[in-house]
Amino acid sequence: MSEPAALERGYRRLLGWYPGRFRSEQGEEMLAVLMAGARPGQRRPGLMESIDVLRSALGMRLRSVTAGLRSQEWVDALAVFSVAAPLFLLAADALEVALPYRLPAARQLPILQHVLARHPEVGGVSLLQVHFFDIAVGCQVIIAVLILLGLRWLALAAIAGFTGYLAVASQVIDWIPRPLQLLTAGAYILTAAALFGPADPRRGRQLLTWGHAVVLLLAAGAVQASTLRYDATAGMIGLLSRGAAQTTLYFVISIVLAVAALMVAVILRLNRYFLLLLAVMFYPYVMQLAYPASSSSDDLLGHPTPGHLTLLFLPPVLAAVVAVLTAITRRGAPLPSEPGEPGVA
Repeated sequence: MSEPAALERGYRRLLGWYPGRFRSEQGEEMLAVLMAGARPGQRRPGLMESIDVLRSALGMRLRSVTAGLRSQEWVDALAVFSVAAPLFLLAADALEVALPYRLPAARQLPILQHVLARHPEVGGVSLLQVHFFDIAVGCQVIIAVLILLGLRWLALAAIAGFTGYLAVASQVIDWIPRPLQLLTAGAYILTAAALFGPADPRRGRQLLTWGHAVVLLLAAGAVQASTLRYDATAGMIGLLSRGAAQTTLYFVISIVLAVAALMVAVILRLNRYFLLLLAVMFYPYVMQLAYPASSSSDDLLGHPTPGHLTLLFLPPVLAAVVAVLTAITRRGAPLPSEPGEPGVA
């Protein structure tokens, strides 16, 4: 390869760090300037000019990200999510009570009859007799009402209090399936960040449509179906239910409902950032389901390590940080445009 060709290839690699739109509009011009300024016999970009190009390219991309944080579409998504997520959790709680998992009678071994007689189901109406569950749902109702009323700071205080209660009542938290615990945690991490950031619950309430309701109800159904499958494969019940036909049925139903929710969201063209927030909210839940509940060594929440907790909560925490940064960037003055600088992709 000739020296000019090798040098040009090196410069093109550096220019690849710029946004696509900038490269298409000014990439060749910048390449010509770089080639013209090269030393005779130079075969690769110099260290300092490489640093200058990378610094300029990364700065341009950061400005693009900052501008994205100020976009109304993203702020509206946070507002809608701050209202929709608490309502979704209440729907998931209602389904957990209405649709419990019951071990098939044929698999209720005599040795376990005394246990199953006291707790014949996982979830169901018996949950209403558990003070922890009643208080937890009561807190969730209060949080949802405060958000619907637009009282964001009181809602934040309620979320903080609810989180503290969960920590204190952890000794009875096994009454709630672990995937639902993670779903609740992911939802409130993002909700709290949205409320602390730029989200206006009153605007979120105005933007909430029947399309959002349909998607959330389908998603709640998918959550309950997959939770039933988790219940059917967890612990001693999992050993008794192994090979039971309904576990496969629950899995199929959960996939069908999840796909239906996604299709409705696409057809109705719901806010893409709102759908991204939903995906991040569901991430810890899906990760827990992906690990076999019958194996304690693989149960992420059952025996958490720092690595497990990072794996479970890193995406929601990062999204929460972005939501808070949104509030900070929107309070600042508009970013000045550099003379002659094109828009970025």
